[in-house]
Amino acid sequence: MKESDLFLPVKKFLLESGYSNVYGEVGKCDVLGVNGECNIIVELKTTLSFKLIDQAIERLKQGHYVYIAIPKRKQSIPKCVKEILTYHKIGLIEVGMRSFKVTIPARFNRLANKRKSYKRLRKNIKEYSEGQIGGVKSGEKITDYSITMQNIKEYMKSKRNKWVTVDDILEHCETHYKKPKTSVMATLKAEWNQDWCESKIENRKRYFRMKEEVFV
Repeated sequence: MKESDLFLPVKKFLLESGYSNVYGEVGKCDVLGVNGECNIIVELKTTLSFKLIDQAIERLKQGHYVYIAIPKRKQSIPKCVKEILTYHKIGLIEVGMRSFKVTIPARFNRLANKRKSYKRLRKNIKEYSEGQIGGVKSGEKITDYSITMQNIKEYMKSKRNKWVTVDDILEHCETHYKKPKTSVMATLKAEWNQDWCESKIENRKRYFRMKEEVFV
């Protein structure tokens, strides 16, 4: 079972618990549930470890309720782990192939209110966060950059075999960049985009197009 496999059962638990919105990968959190002024954070991991517990303790600054979610264990949860989690008011969810179990219920903590960090965390919620799966690898996450590149690729694909300028691209594509022209130019010239994008300079102006082999 992968970390991302834990997401849907956890999302189901949060929705059934009354959280109106559930997001994946918000800030450094795997899962964020929102209900009014209340944040609930769940960290997903395939194994129970002190590193995971330490991560959950850190999330207490941003979540009124904090859980860790792991695959269902054959062995019982060690007593010392239960004591640490209970002391810090952190809950534990065990996820099976067809069901989940709240082994330790999380309790309300006021630290998130005192520091107002829960509001700062919400500023990281994006339009795509509700469709994002929590626990995915970094290269599989939806990001502002990936959305920008998807828009640019779709536009350039529609201009098959035609050369376009950065000005043409920006006229048709929204980006997340603060300096769009400079940033789009740099990223299209970057080595990691050379497998699909080619460029040329004509009359001292740079043009781009999608490589023909991409269409094959």
